[in-house]
Amino acid sequence: MVTAKNKWVPYLFLLPGILLFLAIGLYSVGFSIVLSFYNWPGIDFSNARFEGLDNFRDFLLGQSPVVSRNFYYALLHNVQIAFFQVVIVVPVALVLAFVLQNSRLAGMYRTLYFLPMIASGIAVFYVWKGLFEPSGVLNTAFAALGLDFLVVPEGILGSSSTSLIGIIVTSVWGGLPGTLLLYYAGLTSVDPTLYEAASVDGASKATMIRKITWPLLKPITLIAVIQMVNGAFQTFENVYIMTGGGPAGSSEVIGTLVYRTAFLNNDYGLASAIGWTSFLITGLIAMFSMRSLKTDL
Repeated sequence: MVTAKNKWVPYLFLLPGILLFLAIGLYSVGFSIVLSFYNWPGIDFSNARFEGLDNFRDFLLGQSPVVSRNFYYALLHNVQIAFFQVVIVVPVALVLAFVLQNSRLAGMYRTLYFLPMIASGIAVFYVWKGLFEPSGVLNTAFAALGLDFLVVPEGILGSSSTSLIGIIVTSVWGGLPGTLLLYYAGLTSVDPTLYEAASVDGASKATMIRKITWPLLKPITLIAVIQMVNGAFQTFENVYIMTGGGPAGSSEVIGTLVYRTAFLNNDYGLASAIGWTSFLITGLIAMFSMRSLKTDL
């Protein structure tokens, strides 16, 4: 029992975690913000040179054309991933949630759909990479079915025109289970008496979905959209493993651009500036999504 004498004891147990966060997490965040205003090749910070907003001008205003082009291409790819995740995952997850709600095997199907979330991401991305290889399952299946026009000789990930499609497919596949479970939980929490009252009033099922189900699911949709947008702008592992951002930058995203700028080009200041700009853009998109889906429910 916590008394007046020992009420500080719980905080004592929290102290190690708080100190660890302050020493590592908060310090790292603060240091990266400061670093975004410097030119630093790494190792010794005494070699850092203060550049003010030059790092931001390089890629935002085109002061460095190559860096600017790479940034905007990477940003466009992140936006495309986010867009296709939202427009594909939301309706598909909603339909599957309706199917699960009326299925006797809902428990088994929930487990099957949830498996992608608990599988090792690294292993899964290598499996997808194998599927997209020139002699992988997809090309082999297309050829066997006589769909030669769909066969990509270089492999889906090896062609600059299709590499981003492969990344989007894996992103959609990975984002579906979580959104499905959110919608399923939302559907099972809807009060059945609302449907009964609407049925008595002569409302059709389509009307009940439009007037009852969808408004009640708007908060869940908001959460799902924000999660997918955040996830799309944090995309790194699948791109790094499957394409490395190539070929010719055709699947480059902000995450791989930051990695390449920092650890391959040894420009940690510019990498920090790109990373924080991406963070701010993600926040703005999330705020826009909240305003667009704002509800009084």
